[in-house]
Amino acid sequence: MKRLFAITLLLLVGFIAEARPYRTGDVPNVQIENRYRFTSNPDGILDAWAVAQIDSICYDLRHRGIAQTAVVALKEIDTDDVFEFAYELFSDWGVGSKSNSGIGILLVEEAREIRFVTGYGIEGVLPDAICKRIQTEYMLPYFSRGDYSRGMVAGVSAIRSVLNGSELDAGGNDDYVDDDDEAAWALAGFFILVIIGSMIIVIIADRASRTCPSCKQRTLQKDSTRLLSRNFGASTYEDTYVCTKCGTVVKRKRQDYDSSHNNRGGGPIIMGGMGRGFGGGGSFGGGWGGGSFGGGGAGSRW
Repeated sequence: MKRLFAITLLLLVGFIAEARPYRTGDVPNVQIENRYRFTSNPDGILDAWAVAQIDSICYDLRHRGIAQTAVVALKEIDTDDVFEFAYELFSDWGVGSKSNSGIGILLVEEAREIRFVTGYGIEGVLPDAICKRIQTEYMLPYFSRGDYSRGMVAGVSAIRSVLNGSELDAGGNDDYVDDDDEAAWALAGFFILVIIGSMIIVIIADRASRTCPSCKQRTLQKDSTRLLSRNFGASTYEDTYVCTKCGTVVKRKRQDYDSSHNNRGGGPIIMGGMGRGFGGGGSFGGGWGGGSFGGGGAGSRW
């Protein structure tokens, strides 16, 4: 009995220690281990497909020398001041190049708060007002429903839409040469798996989208599409579907991003940079550029 009690106590202590709020030094800096990763998601708040898409967007921004962007999603932190935590975290990491073109994005689920911090070199293109608008228009509607994955993807996509074609988009390149063929092939295999997984998700989603909520048959057909709004290169549409079996009418909203804004470089964003990286030296390891932050950015709660 005593032994059982001791084991239970040890497990309880371990659980409490594991579940403690994050300090800045506890947050995994995924860029150090893998220069193709920009999203630290230790609690699994964001879905795998969302992390892959966010990493792809952030890689595109850094590959083209526009900005270095770090995204962090945490369950709980050890302070009520989310801004101070974000400022300290991304400053310690050195997100941003020598021109201080860094963007730090922190989501804290328990605090129900999203926070952007920006470097001096990017505040002219991405001022506080634009940061706030991106949060309220693109992220909070999803966050309020608990859909952190779509909200974060929408927010990061909107940031790229603002930066694309700006004064920072001068045709630069922030890559380092990586001659390690083995690493390049391993990266290619990883993204092939990501693409296959994405295709499977699309197929499953398509089958679900054609299922009528009334008769449960896959007999929904799109009848019409109406444009609701267009902002920052993102368009919101309302699609009307009609069931060919029972006549049920279903209306759904969706958001698309203009290709001229979201994939300005053309072609697959990361696959096009195969064999190159941010760290060099024949490994996946990378790092940030030693940037610093001012007081720019914005925060929102839902």
